[in-house]
Amino acid sequence: MLKTPAWGIKPVPHDQKRLGGLDYFILWSSLGVGLLVLSAGSFLSAASFTDAILAIIVGSAGGSMLLALAGRIGSDHGIPSLVTLRPAFGIGGSYLPAMLNVLQLVGWTTFEIMIMARAAEMLAGSTVPYYAWAAIFGSLVAILAIAGPLNVAKQWLGKFAVWIAYGTSAVIIFNLINSPNTASLIASPGTGMSFFSALDLVIAMPVSWMPLVADYNRFARKGKTAMWATFIGFALTNILFYFGGVLLGTSNIIDIIFAIQMMFFGFLMLLLIVDEADNAFADVYSAAVSTQNVFSHINQKHLIIGFSAASALLAMVVSILQYEIFLLLIGAIFVPLFGVVLTDYYIVRKRKYTEELLYGDKRTLKLPAMVAWGCGTLVALSLSPLTQI
Repeated sequence: MLKTPAWGIKPVPHDQKRLGGLDYFILWSSLGVGLLVLSAGSFLSAASFTDAILAIIVGSAGGSMLLALAGRIGSDHGIPSLVTLRPAFGIGGSYLPAMLNVLQLVGWTTFEIMIMARAAEMLAGSTVPYYAWAAIFGSLVAILAIAGPLNVAKQWLGKFAVWIAYGTSAVIIFNLINSPNTASLIASPGTGMSFFSALDLVIAMPVSWMPLVADYNRFARKGKTAMWATFIGFALTNILFYFGGVLLGTSNIIDIIFAIQMMFFGFLMLLLIVDEADNAFADVYSAAVSTQNVFSHINQKHLIIGFSAASALLAMVVSILQYEIFLLLIGAIFVPLFGVVLTDYYIVRKRKYTEELLYGDKRTLKLPAMVAWGCGTLVALSLSPLTQI
């Protein structure tokens, strides 16, 4: 598994496109599962229950379709996500989004390692210190990322981790629905969050995966099948876990870990840790690929090891603060970015990219796309609840 090709940013050869619809349903439904999604869903308890549920359904469906359409570009041409930006923004113009993406991915990986380490520490007691757990999970994430998407999808997820994800998800959601507090939550008018503010928070989760999706969907045998499998898989688990977060009602990750541990005597938390590793793997792998969009000569495995180590170290010294702001910033930056990309690919260029557009002059920077992205980001920020936080 550790000797598989890195591929880098060049198109994946046709004979290496080995993943089918079921593989992508498993992959993206698994990546939609996580304690951070529960935490994000809990913010919606400030809205009325009706507004929250409507925002969850509409936001998950809309965001997941954008995610799937971005992935289809990678499937069509065998290229990673940041390379899909090059025809619209120019090769030089794709460098800024690449660096912003690396920053968000290091943040996500830090959060994921922190969650796994805190959960393991609570389950094991004082036997192993938190810092050791962070190092252990950082190493696990690096191994999965070096193994690569094909091995993770076919071996780790398809044969093992996804069944844990499905089982734990079903039990957690079932028990939250049957909680004594459910009736009062349904009747709650909320504390003032509007439908559109709730929608922003829901869309942020699938959108946060848009700068990564083609890194994995580039291995699809059939682009259309992978697109629909991505849409259905991610939308389904995003709806379930945002709904679970509303029922849980707390955004504090430590409180969520404690609640699940007490509810299920720690067993399901141990299993859920396995699934958190999938999310961290995807973040680290894509951080390496995004960096190669700018510095293509750097060895991918060295980047993976570096990002894993940096995230593990950050997990030892930082805490999850202002998570809601982090989600809203992601939406404000990446929705307009991929709005430009999807318009360019599907409408302007009619799904036709050339090698010159993808790998030509590295000095090229296309100002119209940069201006459109900047204006979109400013509008998104001005309309966002960030202005009220």
